[in-house]
Formats: sequence, C-alpha cells, structure tokens
Amino acid sequence: MKISEFLKLTDSTRMAQRTKDAVRMVLVDGMRVVDAARQTEMSKQQLQDAVGRVEAAHKAAQGMPDDWECVTVCVPPDQVDDVKEIERKAKRSAGLSSY
Repeated sequence: MKISEFLKLTDSTRMAQRTKDAVRMVLVDGMRVVDAARQTEMSKQQLQDAVGRVEAAHKAAQGMPDDWECVTVCVPPDQVDDVKEIERKAKRSAGLSSY
C-alpha cells in the first residue's frame, strides 16, 4: 500500500497513533505483524485486527469484493503491464469494470 493511500484511509479514524504507526509498519513498510507488534508494544492479535480493518477499508474504497486480496508484487519493469492486465481481466470477469 502506498503511504498516500494509508494516510487517506486512517486520517479520519479514531485509531490511536501508536496503532496507526504499527499498521503503517505492516502495510506500507512491509514489516511482519509480529515484529511491528513487538516494536510498538502491542499484542499480535490487536495489531492483526487493526491491519484487517484498514485492509477492509482499502478494498471497499477500491470497490473490491470482500473475498479478494490486495497484494504488492515486485516485478521487472517489462512485466508490470502483464500484472495490471491480470487485475483488469479479473475486474471485468467480476463485472467491476467496463474497460
């Protein structure tokens, strides 16, 4: 998730700053939940729940079905269009996009 997306999703929440920081570590920085929880002195379960809430809001903001997963992948530049095409086809098949 990009930092701009994360900030947009969490700016209007009542989530404590410590929780926001921990969720950012996981969703933006790519840190493991267990490591972010330890660093911010949260329980793993608390952090996992908070991550789930932000991920659900992210999916909803993008119009994605609840059972879809958002993933971040790193691929060579010449494969970026291939990955984006997979998403476009899936959206068309699900009736979520007309392009």
